[in-house]
Amino acid sequence: CYVPYPICFLASLSPLQVVISIPGNDWVEVYVNPYTGVILGNSLHPNAVQHFLQIVYQLHTSLKLGDLGSQILGVVGLVMCIVAIAGIILWPGWRKLTAGFKIKWNAHPKRLNFDLHKVFGITSAIFLLFTFFTGFAWNLGYVDPVIRTITFSPPLPELVSQANANQSPLPLSQQMKTAQLALPNGALRSIDLTTDPRAPLRLRMKLPQERQEYGMSNVYLDRYSGQVLRVDNSLKASLGDKIFNSFEPLHYGTFGGLPTRILYIFVGLAPLILFITGFVMWWYRKHKQKDDYSHK
Repeated sequence: CYVPYPICFLASLSPLQVVISIPGNDWVEVYVNPYTGVILGNSLHPNAVQHFLQIVYQLHTSLKLGDLGSQILGVVGLVMCIVAIAGIILWPGWRKLTAGFKIKWNAHPKRLNFDLHKVFGITSAIFLLFTFFTGFAWNLGYVDPVIRTITFSPPLPELVSQANANQSPLPLSQQMKTAQLALPNGALRSIDLTTDPRAPLRLRMKLPQERQEYGMSNVYLDRYSGQVLRVDNSLKASLGDKIFNSFEPLHYGTFGGLPTRILYIFVGLAPLILFITGFVMWWYRKHKQKDDYSHK
């Protein structure tokens, strides 16, 4: 779990994972025994596999270019949404359903390539739309006001912790008790801390009815007074907030448990397959045009 706060504690039955943001790194993961407080390990000096995965994640979220990279990927996500919608419209199966899903394995390579493109495209299109659209929405942020306007959902007010001179934040244990009272049926999943003295304390909770592993409910507290600033109960959220809460499971493929997680492995390969088959289709068309021109 990575959130845009310097520190995030993840509570689970497994070792406590502390995610710390430090200069020069997206984050450092420290694993702690939740009962004794003993540090079990960290990712500050990752092995080769962990280092490779960190680089892949940074490329996936920002191309390792910071905010500029995030904006570029947001635009790419929007363009890919348009491409996916165009592909759905052009799918041959609208004229004849069986033809849209048929692959002639013994046909000419040109026809086989076309069949693979149309079948992989239509079977993955809706899931690719989920992935591209949510990435676009997260990276550029233009979707939030649009969805709130369409669904008549009120905007969320800015939350601020009010600190008096030389006042220190309340103990974390006290804040956790307050959050538990605010959502009695919720199980604590993470605590986000920040070096910004005006930022609220966010505690992420999971209600029994929620299927997401880390829950979609939150309690925001004033770090100094312990006052409850806002409670986000996902079961009582507005339509707009329910749409926003759906972005995470739709993007990661966790909405259907293990089956959709496995499905998203193949969905992740679909853009590469569609690019290759699309390139081959363009190549055939280009050479056909050259041949037609040479015969004139």
